[in-house]
This record gives sequence, structure tokens and C-alpha cells, in this order.
Amino acid sequence: MSRERKATGLRAGRQPVSAAQTINPKGPSMTTSAGLRPVFDRPLKPGRNPVEFTPELRLCLLEKLEAGLEGLGLRATERQKQKLIDALAFLSEWNAVINLTAIREPEAMLVQHVLDSLAVVPFIPEEATSLLDVGSGGGFPALPIAVMLPELEVVAIDAVRKKTDYITKAAEALGLRNLAAVHGRVEEHPVTYDIVVSRAYASLADFVKTAHACVSFEDDALMLAMKGKHPTEEIAALTPLKWRVAREQALTVPFLEAERCLLWLEPIR
Repeated sequence: MSRERKATGLRAGRQPVSAAQTINPKGPSMTTSAGLRPVFDRPLKPGRNPVEFTPELRLCLLEKLEAGLEGLGLRATERQKQKLIDALAFLSEWNAVINLTAIREPEAMLVQHVLDSLAVVPFIPEEATSLLDVGSGGGFPALPIAVMLPELEVVAIDAVRKKTDYITKAAEALGLRNLAAVHGRVEEHPVTYDIVVSRAYASLADFVKTAHACVSFEDDALMLAMKGKHPTEEIAALTPLKWRVAREQALTVPFLEAERCLLWLEPIR
């Protein structure tokens, strides 16, 4: 895997985002998934009032984020840290009107979305130039990865239009030129990447069936699955597909007691 190696067609449909194309989260440029009107023209969902990200809350989140990054062995600039916190504020506002996540408490979002997503970053090779996040949902792990690895082209794909619209808006708002979103089914996505990753997307068998064609033909391209506890039955179901788990790594997510693991998947040759 070399830095000259690019994903086939990855940049062809990419629209660069200029620094001037920022979004006022409560302004007219924030639209529904259909793009018809400002999202805040829609009524808030019951019990979904957005949390006010006060300076005090931001400081609390920053301290927890810094401790989490240290626990993961990651270093981030002050700008990167602020982008990760801004992403939570953005998510909280959008989540008040459309269903993006059932987790609504900011510190829980930080741990279960941001830190959990960042646990994969140490295992992304420096030589990788492109990554596809399959079934990205609200942008995890795509968005935190894009923040931490600005030289990596990150694409989030999801079959739910409102979610990919949200990721596009978040990328614009946070100035993430390296993050794009694709609305569609991954099995119909005709692009290959150095790394294809999933987090809580589907079973390993379904992940392989739907996304294996998006893995670059290069020998060192990776297919990575982020899972909870060791998925014994899912691993067994790979055998008829002639795929296997080549490597497994236990992940320790700071402030999260639940089990996590990362699986490297490869075809049986």
C-alpha cells in the first residue's frame, strides 16, 4: 500500500468544500433530508430538546476527551479536539428533529460514539489513502476518523438518506474536506478503497457479502469489522463464504465497560 495508490474513481464525484461554506446550525442552510426547508422548521421530537453546549459543558467534555485520547494512545491538536466536541453539539441539534442516535447525553455520546470510533485509528496503516465506512449511520466511525486523519479520504455510505444528508452537513460545518457521504447500498457502490470498515453494521457474513467488492485488489488492502464481544457464531458463518478472521484485537475504550474487538477479514485462498 503506497501513498500513490488511490481508490478507483474516489475523487471523481467529490465536491470540494471551501472554508467559506460553513453552516449556521439554526440558519436557512440546514435542511431536511429532502432538502426542502430548514430542519428547525420541523417540530422537535418529544423529549428531544437539544442540549445547550455551554462553555462549562464544553470544558467538561474537553477534559474527558483528552483523557480518552491519552488512554487510546492518540495525540490530537487543539483544533481537532474542538472539532470533535463541535461534532457532538451538531449531532445534538440534529438529533432533536430527526432520529440519528438513541444516545442523547453529551458525555455518553463522547464515549459511545467518539471514543469508541477512535479506538480503530491506531490500526489504520499510515500508507492508507482511502477508507469506506459501511452503514455509517450518524457518521461513526467515519467522522471522528476524518477529524483525526486529515490526509485520509473518508467516505461514509448508508442506505438512509437523512443520515447521509446529515453527514454531508456535518462535514461542511466542521470543514472536513476529506469526508464525503454517499446515499445508497454498498453492494451497488462501484468504488474500491484501501480500507473498508464497519461498526455495528451487520453480521460478519452480511458485511462480507455486501461490501467485499469495495476492497481494493491490492494485497495489503483491509476489511475491518468493529464488534462487541467475540462473535463466535458470526465467525463460524464465514466459512461457507470462503472468508475467515485473519486477526483479532481486543479494544479498550476509555470510560466504557463493554467489550470491544476489531477483526481483520480476508478471503480463504
